[in-house]
Amino acid sequence: MIQAVIFNLDGVLVGTDDCHYQAWKRLAHEQGIPLTVDTYRAMAGMKRMDSLKLLLKKAERSYAPAEMLALSARKNDLFNDMIDELNAGSILPGALDTVKQLREMGIKTAVGSSSENAGGILRQLKIDGLFDAVVDGEQLEKGKPDPEVYLLAARKLCMPTSDCLVIENAPAGLEAARQAGMKAIAVGAAAAANTRDFHPAGLWDFDLPALVKRDAVEQYVI
Repeated sequence: MIQAVIFNLDGVLVGTDDCHYQAWKRLAHEQGIPLTVDTYRAMAGMKRMDSLKLLLKKAERSYAPAEMLALSARKNDLFNDMIDELNAGSILPGALDTVKQLREMGIKTAVGSSSENAGGILRQLKIDGLFDAVVDGEQLEKGKPDPEVYLLAARKLCMPTSDCLVIENAPAGLEAARQAGMKAIAVGAAAAANTRDFHPAGLWDFDLPALVKRDAVEQYVI
């Protein structure tokens, strides 16, 4: 029986994924590096420095550690300029209703994100109080696909990993959930890429609380 649901933030609860894409795209352009859709998808869910290292593999020169730190900070500045404009309309359809219904059922809820900005985004949108635990990149040594983010969320929730369900939109996040020993349901791009017939675009596209209540999530787990 599922006792806790852990959500990725970007692209699952909040529409900040395009902010990340635009920030990385501008940084790549400034460095004369092509950013393909496939490369960006591979970067999704990773910590910022891991994403930067992946991007710089496409560069025509090598970068010193100090340069990489500067580029990481530059990307974060570009992203922060965009998220300063986030408001209630940035919360994805179905997200609030889903979380609230789960909590009314006695299910614990958490956010597990590799983004160092996750906590600030939740506070800015005034939805941080809807979660029993929040894990972001500031608390992690390793980003997804390493399972650290979800293992830490389970510890904060005081829940065994076998009782946790992860909702993810990135392949790296799905792999992190698997390695953590948790069940995972894919939405968005990650759902579209899997071989099952169940391809929800987001939380608005299926009734997660009903599945949890009926103990019927297994058939949708990736």
